[in-house]
Amino acid sequence: MKKVIPTLLMFFVLLTAFQCDENEALPREIAVDIDGNIYETITVGSQVWTIENLKTTTLNDGTPLTEYTFPADWHNGSTPVAQYQFAFTGDLNNVYPNPLPSDYYGCLYNHFAIESGKLAPEGWRIPTEADFRILEATLSSQGFNGEVATSLKSTIGWLPFVGNGIDSIKFNGLPNGYASAVGTSTFTEGIATWATTDVNAANGTRVLVQLGDQPNMIILDNAIQIGAGIRLIKE
Repeated sequence: MKKVIPTLLMFFVLLTAFQCDENEALPREIAVDIDGNIYETITVGSQVWTIENLKTTTLNDGTPLTEYTFPADWHNGSTPVAQYQFAFTGDLNNVYPNPLPSDYYGCLYNHFAIESGKLAPEGWRIPTEADFRILEATLSSQGFNGEVATSLKSTIGWLPFVGNGIDSIKFNGLPNGYASAVGTSTFTEGIATWATTDVNAANGTRVLVQLGDQPNMIILDNAIQIGAGIRLIKE
């Protein structure tokens, strides 16, 4: 009888370790970029997303990206250069209790870095507009219809007039802002911006997904000069 109790206890521990809600991966997956950064994930319906913005400063073939510094050229179609910059973490509005690390929001990538097709580690990719639409539909079906953005936004770090989120599925949508057409990191603490792979070359636009002061996601064409963060989705 003494041998049965540990066996039952071990079974209980293992069962508890693998219990999860409907939006959590089982078992939990991770993504690892070429720089060794580790990203935790969340399963939402049929999709697996990273819950942090991409931080890699190296393409997955080992080629270093160029770090942008003002007033260098962020976007020049005649001499395309794949560039990144870490989103501004100065906390000028005092919405965080402690100083932020420089990579807190992850990187903002320019058009040529995104178009390289070499930012995501093996088995992962930059999402499409359709991927975000599926995420939106899944959350709407789970009781967040009309407030998908609110459910994705982090619970801290947003400007008071924009409002914190409820982070209902631990997606941790941080207000990383975006890089303007001239390369300046702007509007951190006010908006979250993620790139998609959807580009209209004729119009010179890319579809970006944003969370802001609206309860739903904003999915719109933006000038390809705008730099954005990246969330990964599993292949």
